[in-house]
Amino acid sequence: MSAAAAQVPGGAAKLISCILPDDGTERRLLHWLRDQPGITRANSVYGRGQAMPREASARRGQLPEPSLVRLVTIVVAAAEADALFDRIYAHAQLHRPEGGTLLMTPLTFATPFMLPEGLANETDHAS
Repeated sequence: MSAAAAQVPGGAAKLISCILPDDGTERRLLHWLRDQPGITRANSVYGRGQAMPREASARRGQLPEPSLVRLVTIVVAAAEADALFDRIYAHAQLHRPEGGTLLMTPLTFATPFMLPEGLANETDHAS
């Protein structure tokens, strides 16, 4: 291993992916995650898909009409992943009908990203 590679911080991590309906749950989850210890990497994107199990009718041979969904991804240290997974499930209320889907996959390596101290929270522009 080279000297430069030995100086890169990081380690075993897991990727938690949460597919949520477009109902504000994603924004509430991100606000909650910001205050959780050890969370330094989270991302959110929107897309169209059939993420939530639901009654869907379609013509024979065709897929049901997709809906707008939010994908939240969180990178967390492997040692903390199981506990965070359970807390996300409860906080995002994924047990409710059409509440969403939660997945966890291992990552070989992840480098932590630390924000500077004292950054203010962004303002909420939820409509």
